[in-house]
Amino acid sequence: MPASRDVTRTKFAAFVRRALADAHDRGLTDNDIAAATGVGTSTFHRWQRAQFTTAPDLDKVRAFCAGLGIPARAAVLALGIHEPHERPTEPEPAIDPDLRIILRALSDPRVPERDKAIVREMLRMIADRWRRGKAAS
Repeated sequence: MPASRDVTRTKFAAFVRRALADAHDRGLTDNDIAAATGVGTSTFHRWQRAQFTTAPDLDKVRAFCAGLGIPARAAVLALGIHEPHERPTEPEPAIDPDLRIILRALSDPRVPERDKAIVREMLRMIADRWRRGKAAS
């Protein structure tokens, strides 16, 4: 059974609030978010307050997600939109706080590229070590 409009608005608003909070935690201002996403501040503030009567424009939603480095699928699911062959899934498990810090740093425009390159190289080394260990077993 499809979710009611009120439930859909509430879920999408919560999604947008989390996305904006994460962006603000990375030091982005509303103007930075608007510039990165191409979605105006008044639009995403209406979204976070669930002040819309028709579903938000999917192109704007996708641009919002892309600009913030969020999978668009999460927003689309929050809007209650599913592919015909797709069944709703359980939400992803919570990300470990240390991993969240690393992911935020990698997407933060204020973190120097040199630092990001070091983190990526370390992650590649860990992944390679994991693959070799898995292949040996």
